Amino acid sequence: AARGARVRVLKIRRQNSGAGWGPAPETRDVEAADGRDAKMGDKATKGGSTLDLAWRRVPVKLRPGRRTRRVATLLVALALLTQLAPSWRADGAPRGDGDCPEHQPGARGDSAIASLRARLNGILRDVEDDSPSATDDARFTVVLNTFERRDLLQRAVAHYATCKSVAEIVVVWSEQTPAPKETDADARLYFPAPRKKNAAHPPPRARYEAHDTTSIQNRFEVTGVTTSAVFHVDDDVRMPCGALDKGFEAWRANRDVLVGFFPRAHRWLAPLCRHAYVWDDWSLRSGGEFSIVLTKAAFSKTQYLELYKRGLPPQAREYVDERKNCEDVAMQLLTSAATNAPPVYVAQPLWHYWRAKLEGIGVAGISKASNHHDARGKCVTDLSRILLERSKKTRDAEENVDVFKIASSGNRFLDTPLVAAPLRRWTPE
Repeated sequence: AARGARVRVLKIRRQNSGAGWGPAPETRDVEAADGRDAKMGDKATKGGSTLDLAWRRVPVKLRPGRRTRRVATLLVALALLTQLAPSWRADGAPRGDGDCPEHQPGARGDSAIASLRARLNGILRDVEDDSPSATDDARFTVVLNTFERRDLLQRAVAHYATCKSVAEIVVVWSEQTPAPKETDADARLYFPAPRKKNAAHPPPRARYEAHDTTSIQNRFEVTGVTTSAVFHVDDDVRMPCGALDKGFEAWRANRDVLVGFFPRAHRWLAPLCRHAYVWDDWSLRSGGEFSIVLTKAAFSKTQYLELYKRGLPPQAREYVDERKNCEDVAMQLLTSAATNAPPVYVAQPLWHYWRAKLEGIGVAGISKASNHHDARGKCVTDLSRILLERSKKTRDAEENVDVFKIASSGNRFLDTPLVAAPLRRWTPE
């Protein structure tokens, strides 16, 4: 009787609303619920998963229809496949004959890498002698790289200004227009707002270093840093403050290497006689190793800024500028060569990882190019070759003409200073 009364009330409401005589969604829900009650008894209401119970509490009018659910599921599945599916581009490239035994990794022995390491460590000793002895070791400097993405820049500056471990924000300004000033009418968008007087920590100072060129290597041409560590980051990455603190802790335990949130790997492709760049989650997890962390979100010691400036050969700098790519690969090659150690991987929060993936959809950038990842594999090969060539500078080279005399005949690919390690997230000991 109670059921019949409920159905009649719902039918009357349906008629009064001007709708047809077909069964209303509420009626169908009542009938379905009664069917479950008759079939399952108390289990129909008391059982079920948490998702089930939460779904039943959503008002019927707010529930998405079957078609909407199917489309949403399809979109989520597509997004997951896009991010997790391995890149077959390198494996599907035209094959060579694979006859390059002298170019296999390790074919040259350790002498070339040892020679490079000695040169880089000599540079680091000179840099440390020139560096001020009193540096801030309790906080770090954010080196923020940006280019013609003002909205992302403003959001990034506002975000990092809230992190208590940040001592200063240095914005690398490569746009060929005047950099923002604190006297501008819209200065509040580009400089951190002062905190309340009772705040325990003052806001970090933001300053803009303008450059005469648009080179992507300007991100490592930063001066006046007063902290022991710098956090290299792109304007489209807003790492949570808690994750930053964890990354800084990991760096303090591993000061000589790069410590980052985005791992990558390299792999030797014998049929192509070159290295491949492993970037997708599926290949990284299945391979189980990494050898690169991206400077789109990575910690390093401040001296590595000067190491990049003095230690990277002019030929390599021109290579990076011509391609507008791979400055982060060059930095990883230098630090791995200097330390003979792999980078350190710090896991970012899962919610931030997926939010960043969604926010990155439609955002323009170098990495969105169709051949981007193939080009980066070639960068690993070519930059390794440039760094490891046994050569001496001629007078032409001293006059800024890049001429290298290769001691060993015909070597083009050579080995790489990159050091691989198991893909394990850092945890404090």
